Amino acid sequence: MAILGAGGPDTLPDFLDRHHVQLLWHPSLSPEPPSEVASVIEHIVSGEQYLTLLCVEGSIINGPDGTGLFDTFDGRPKRDVVAALCHRAEYVIAMGSCAAFGGIPAAPPNPSESVGLQFTNARPGGLLDSGWRSKSGLPVVNLSGCPADAATMIETMGLLLEGQLLDLNRYQQPSTVRPCLATALEHKCATADKVGYVCYGCISARFPANRALFRHHPVATEIPVRSEPDLQGVAL
Repeated sequence: MAILGAGGPDTLPDFLDRHHVQLLWHPSLSPEPPSEVASVIEHIVSGEQYLTLLCVEGSIINGPDGTGLFDTFDGRPKRDVVAALCHRAEYVIAMGSCAAFGGIPAAPPNPSESVGLQFTNARPGGLLDSGWRSKSGLPVVNLSGCPADAATMIETMGLLLEGQLLDLNRYQQPSTVRPCLATALEHKCATADKVGYVCYGCISARFPANRALFRHHPVATEIPVRSEPDLQGVAL
């Protein structure tokens, strides 16, 4: 849903048209009913359908007791379906902190046994081991954020399709990752100024921190100095 909020010349439909991308499945944009997703996945896993970009949103759930049965698709643990698609994709992108690092569900005590695609919090290794690489030779590209910035998602997908190399940091984040509510002119978190609260690192592999998720941010405002009103001729 976050990527649908992209505006200007870089909306998702414009991106698909500009790069001649065939959208195989999106829960909000695809006309096919969810019942047909299983067939799409089967064609990809069997090799009948090529998969260029696989975008995953949300934590990977392994509970209870490592079975993955807390979260299933078509009778199978969803984590197994995602893993099979990852092995077929040319590029795999984790859309948001949950898919990248496990996010809030992976915070202690983690009853759902959640992980990210290739990290669990700040530790390498999640659904996929730290040495895993997609068909392109890249690890999972982590577009962290809660949610990930819409323009960041579209820009990064475009760069991958154009064959441009991404410079990934140790948490496999490209330089396109922007803090929440950042602008083209100010590459910094603007949540405090625009929302009135400071959060704790939604683009970090250590999100969420073991402390209050939000703290109030006092906003200092300038009160204009007003001169005493002229009461001449005012009837009281």
